[in-house]
Amino acid sequence: MQPDLFIYNLPDMTALQLIDKQLQPLQLDDTIKSALKQMEAQKCNHLPVIMDGAFKGLVSDKVLSHADKNETLHAVVQDFLPASVNGSVHFLRGVIVANLYRTNVIPVTGDQGEYLGSITQLDLVNALGNFSGAGEYGALIVLEIEKSKLILSEINTIMESNGATILHYNISPIAASEVMEVTIGIDKKEVSTILANLERYNYKVLYSSGEDLLETELEDNYFNLMHYLGI
Repeated sequence: MQPDLFIYNLPDMTALQLIDKQLQPLQLDDTIKSALKQMEAQKCNHLPVIMDGAFKGLVSDKVLSHADKNETLHAVVQDFLPASVNGSVHFLRGVIVANLYRTNVIPVTGDQGEYLGSITQLDLVNALGNFSGAGEYGALIVLEIEKSKLILSEINTIMESNGATILHYNISPIAASEVMEVTIGIDKKEVSTILANLERYNYKVLYSSGEDLLETELEDNYFNLMHYLGI
């Protein structure tokens, strides 16, 4: 069975490394009115609640908006969400928590349940961009491959034979099928020969972000234009 995610030559990044130190948590003794103001000021739909440095849970603006604004957060403890990640885990665990609880704030805790800080949605998106190689020079190629025919070594050989180095793989199953969607980031923009070779090996290319013209064709076109202009 193939993994949902295959990480190629990337350093680990823990949740602790993404903490936004400017985001302030709520205290259990805060009033609901002040908690809502703090959420609005920090543009959050949830905020962590702590007491004596310990994480008590994540509270949503929806819960607070239906409560007595003069009460403290003690009044809505039963509605706190147990949403957090340990600081030592890979930051991708935070993506799971964010999706599960539909939150733009992911609390980070220590081994004893102590509150260490929170990851914001923006920090998470930036980390995902770096993780996927979105900021790297090169191209993305997306293939559709049957699980039983997924051979990463063969794909790697095709890339290397065309002078490209794979920066990352991302493999995800297509629901209710035996097909995988494989996203490959490479350090080369010109992908015409690579796509041709992939198709020769019967790989189905769903998408590519590189340049379609061969580098030699681009050079020929440039020199022909210069010759035509008499330069």
